[in-house]
Amino acid sequence: MMLRSVGSGVWSKDRNTELVLLAGSAAFVLVAWRALDKAAFTMPAGSSRILTQFLLSALLGHCGLRIVAPRASGQLYAIVLLLTAIGLAFVLRLNPAVAQTQANWISVGIACMVATALACRRYPSLRRYKYTAALATVLLLVATGIFGTTINGARLWFRIGGQTVQTTEFVKLFFIVFLAAYLADSGGVLSAPRMRFGGKTYTALPYIIPLALALGASIMVIGLLHDLGTIALLLLLVMGALYVATGRLSYVVGGVALLVATVLAGYVMFDHVRVRVDVWIDPGAHAQTTGYQTLQSIYAIQAGGVTGEGLGLGDPDAIPVVSTDYIFSAISEELGLAGGLGVVLLYLLLLSAGLRIALATQEDFGRMLACCISLLLAIQAAVIIGGNLRIIPTTGITLPFISYGGSSLVVNFVLIGMLLGISQRSMGARSGDARNR
Repeated sequence: MMLRSVGSGVWSKDRNTELVLLAGSAAFVLVAWRALDKAAFTMPAGSSRILTQFLLSALLGHCGLRIVAPRASGQLYAIVLLLTAIGLAFVLRLNPAVAQTQANWISVGIACMVATALACRRYPSLRRYKYTAALATVLLLVATGIFGTTINGARLWFRIGGQTVQTTEFVKLFFIVFLAAYLADSGGVLSAPRMRFGGKTYTALPYIIPLALALGASIMVIGLLHDLGTIALLLLLVMGALYVATGRLSYVVGGVALLVATVLAGYVMFDHVRVRVDVWIDPGAHAQTTGYQTLQSIYAIQAGGVTGEGLGLGDPDAIPVVSTDYIFSAISEELGLAGGLGVVLLYLLLLSAGLRIALATQEDFGRMLACCISLLLAIQAAVIIGGNLRIIPTTGITLPFISYGGSSLVVNFVLIGMLLGISQRSMGARSGDARNR
């Protein structure tokens, strides 16, 4: 039976589709390496090893999915790997000293994705731990505030074995499990403004108290840690998930009002929030200080035009912290409007693939979990791209799968593994194949 299961996975149609699509990632990264080598750019020692490691990790991840999730969505991993290939090429271009580290984190992330895809075929058991997940969210944030390390004005990191780990990335995992389980249990009640029972009319507002408490406690602690980006991310995620679960626009309106109130409170209470808002409104007034980064980002995007300066031929190094906060601006300069829109399209495809998994899932919790993960990744991408384009103030969060950063990369791959596990279980249930459960 086990050999038959593995054999079925090896020849899975979804995995065959995935393999064909993965060729696009391999082609991009090979062309990028060649372009950088030909440009006025000094390739770091070991660049061939970085390239080989990426291609081998991608292939091993594909082989792993053939075994543990043969019927899962065939597009998801391919989309993510192309985003990762773009990120690795630009991290090498912008910060060669950390390119090997980024490649190592990609390998770790792919391994975690495969392991999570296997484990999350039994994801319904997570539903029982919704309040435990909410408590873990708050406790991890509190522990970060007490024992964490402050970097760039925000206390968001633990130092473990010489490495810095951003705990707010792991907070997203706990919060998503809580939010999905909570809405799976209470979404039907929250969708009706009032209920009649026993001849009496009751309001649904008390049912939102657990969510309000968990979100409120998280926002307060994150605010004290000076992380405006994560606050915005959680608020937008809750707004989107509530709308999907209930169909009520009033929750969106309330969420927007809460987000505006939070930004105003942060503007009054915290200097770093005030600086970011002031720079967003008029970066030219702070051209030689806090506005320098924003102005250089705008200049870079403008210089790129439609087709870009060419990989390795632009000047994105003029933007401070470009490999993390402003990597989309670097992509837009060297690959142009075409390259920037291509990245946006990939995130839209990722959102679409995740929502298709949600629609195909029969269980309420699985549907909401897939939806929350998809919304989180899409919102995070939209927030960082919007900040680079000066549509909204910058937040300091990373562009999923593209920006440099180990914690973010690994957690995002875990989220993709959860989606693949949900997809595998859903397709197994559809086919009536008990061995996929």
